[in-house]
Amino acid sequence: MNINRLKAKAAIVGIGDSYCARDERRTALSLLMEAIRKALDDAGIEKGAIDGLLSGRAPMSDMRPQWNNIVASYAKITPRLSTEITTHAGGMNGMLKHAAIAVEAGVAEYVLCVGADAAAGLMDVKEGISTLDADPEFEQPYGVIIPTLYAQIASRLMHESGVTEEDISSVSVQCQDWAIHHPFSAKGHKGPITAEMVMASRMVSSPLRLWHCATWGPPGTAGAMIVTRAENARHLSREPIYLHGFGEFHTHEYITDRMGLRTSAHDLGRLPNLTTSGAKVAAEAALQMSGMGLDELHVLQTASQFAHIELMVLAEFGFISVEAAGAFIRAGETGPRGRIPTNTNGGWLSFGQPGVSCVMDSLVEAVRQLRGTALGLQVPAAVTGAVHSNGGINACHNVLILSRNP
Repeated sequence: MNINRLKAKAAIVGIGDSYCARDERRTALSLLMEAIRKALDDAGIEKGAIDGLLSGRAPMSDMRPQWNNIVASYAKITPRLSTEITTHAGGMNGMLKHAAIAVEAGVAEYVLCVGADAAAGLMDVKEGISTLDADPEFEQPYGVIIPTLYAQIASRLMHESGVTEEDISSVSVQCQDWAIHHPFSAKGHKGPITAEMVMASRMVSSPLRLWHCATWGPPGTAGAMIVTRAENARHLSREPIYLHGFGEFHTHEYITDRMGLRTSAHDLGRLPNLTTSGAKVAAEAALQMSGMGLDELHVLQTASQFAHIELMVLAEFGFISVEAAGAFIRAGETGPRGRIPTNTNGGWLSFGQPGVSCVMDSLVEAVRQLRGTALGLQVPAAVTGAVHSNGGINACHNVLILSRNP
């Protein structure tokens, strides 16, 4: 199948989301059951109509094998299509592509896509999670943690492109400006911040400081989306969100693997390097499929676990060069009235990472913005948007283009 034929052939007709408050503790399954019920009610269908179930990676807080089956059992859903999409947490973005393929091929009529985690509320981040994405043979023995691995990318980016600490800090300020309006963001209660405050925060792994790093929280989140054919969508939902473009690209698993990548059929710059990623290839594919230009995107959600990654993603989408990205953000171009409002719930830096549900949080935020039902600050007249997901150490990238327009 030519995947470009899938443009706007499928739509999201129901969404549900669930959140833990700052002092609340719930399991991922509890949150997800609430989100599934909301999605079914939103679509106006009974759970017996669901014949497809896709999930992302099992939550860190509940890593039982066959988690997808466990979800179906708890929800009392009996799908004829069911699997996990596990390109790290980025697979949650890929669920919607696979759902579109399934409904267009007639394999399923209504596909439920789910993601949840409560790791931030139920687990100690120091217990193994901090070294999760380090190579067990060549990296973990040296005691590296995830911020250390991302700090290598930041250091090289600053060396090669002249990106400054102020540029990186501008991303943290922008994310917090959005987060203070979202009732469930992990850092919103801390209020507005300045670049000076960011650069005065404690060093985590040079050059990355505390405010440059995604926060561990909120305690738990879950999201559920129901995808069906566009023909069904027009009869089911007053606010269907159509799937216009998909793009996916993976370059490595571990940092040492990336440095071993010496050739590629795709444009990744001069290899080996750490300062380009698969986001460029994924974004180009999604935009080409959608037929849209960057000026037609009204919101952007990026998977920026660390502040400098957003600078790279803005550049790899083509909005601005990485050298000018910091000034672009300081000028307000990623804010509410800017050229491309970005990470409108506060992103992974300030809304936070509850665990692997962070990509689902971005998807839910994008759909809410396009429907005009944002829980935080609403972008006026948002019609189209892009969601970027990133798994591993800047390794697995997935881009999705959404629109209210059929």
